[in-house]
Amino acid sequence: MAELVSFGTAVDEKEHIELPLAGEKIEAGFPAPNGGYIDGSLDVNQFLISHPNSTFIYCVNGRSMVEAGIMPGDYVLVDTSLPAQDGSIVVACIDNEYTIKELHLKPKPYLLARNREYGPLQIDECSEVKIVGPVTGVVRRYRAS
Repeated sequence: MAELVSFGTAVDEKEHIELPLAGEKIEAGFPAPNGGYIDGSLDVNQFLISHPNSTFIYCVNGRSMVEAGIMPGDYVLVDTSLPAQDGSIVVACIDNEYTIKELHLKPKPYLLARNREYGPLQIDECSEVKIVGPVTGVVRRYRAS
């Protein structure tokens, strides 16, 4: 399930944070030397949010999407102006409860958890389902101990 984190009004486009962007790519395997070269800056808001007036942030609660790399406590960005497509990870409201799942439209619509411990949620004519929108980003904060 996902709970809505309300930030009030739309993002103020004048406020932004630019962070230094290193020119080197970081190897996830063997270490690579880092020359410390800064290649510019990255505006985090612009990188994560294409449509500020239609993007919402939800905090993830639960483990149904861990195999998609979405963990409890992560924040997901959802752009309500974009269409949800077959295979998209979406936030949906089912019978007034919010959830995050992978949307499948064929052969019949269903929502798939990305954790083998959970079964799919079938969507039938008796279900009240609203697709809020596709997930466009995931934010996770690591804390140094």
